[in-house]
Amino acid sequence: MVIFLCIILGSMAALLFPGSVLVLKSALQPSFAVTMLFVGMLVPPENVRAFLKQPTRPLFGLLAQYTIMPLTAYGISLFFKDPMLRTGIILVGCMPGAMASNVMTVLLKGDVILSVTMTTLATLVCPLVIAFWLPLLADTTVSVQILPMIWNAVWMVVLPVGVGIAVRFRLKTVSLRFERVAAIVASVAITLIILVVVAANRDRLLGLGASLAVAMLGLNLAGYGLAFLVGTLFGWPAAQRRTLMIEVGMQNAGLGSVLALSHLGEAGAVPSAFYTALCVVTASAALPLQRKSRFFK
Repeated sequence: MVIFLCIILGSMAALLFPGSVLVLKSALQPSFAVTMLFVGMLVPPENVRAFLKQPTRPLFGLLAQYTIMPLTAYGISLFFKDPMLRTGIILVGCMPGAMASNVMTVLLKGDVILSVTMTTLATLVCPLVIAFWLPLLADTTVSVQILPMIWNAVWMVVLPVGVGIAVRFRLKTVSLRFERVAAIVASVAITLIILVVVAANRDRLLGLGASLAVAMLGLNLAGYGLAFLVGTLFGWPAAQRRTLMIEVGMQNAGLGSVLALSHLGEAGAVPSAFYTALCVVTASAALPLQRKSRFFK
């Protein structure tokens, strides 16, 4: 509950005083990498062994993500007339999972290895997904610089998580105090990400129409719901169902904002800017339910 309130209050502060928040932008990526190191150290060795027994699940999750989100985004885009706005909505659906999803997976007691693997794979194939879906659904092409995307996925996610997992293997177990510290670090990282995103997109968010806000919320909730349904139908354990929901629903719309601004203009960037903030807030809203809901058992 505390992190959710911090995000809401922090977002309001970012809207009112964006300049003060954007001072933190340069620290965002390094702090995220450190957070992912902590995330890796929270992965028990038995989780690694379980993953090695079923290595195809990340590929199945990837297929679900890049089917559910582009097609759902396309359906929602049909309610708008502006072609650039419609394309911007579809672009959100073609984005990989947000790197913040890995941190949120820890906070919601999901499968960290599955989360990191899905995020990495989704980032690597994102250019191909955009090249396939955008012309098909929006009759629009957007060029993507693949190498910077891959490098960011490697140094901010793959390497620190890998080092953290290796350290955990050496330690075998970690103390409850360490787990609490890691959870605090993850919470701070999530809050920092959302503050910077809100501050950087302040003007576009303030100009957001009610209909588009509802549409983006619908896309986000549909992503969570359909992913949960898919995981349930295929008999995935609860932790992996939660992870699939987070990976599918929390798109890296920050990347979408950059691409949209470069190729679609301001109108096309608004959906991504709003979705970036929205998906973290909606995922954080589930945190107070952790101790009470059977969904987290």
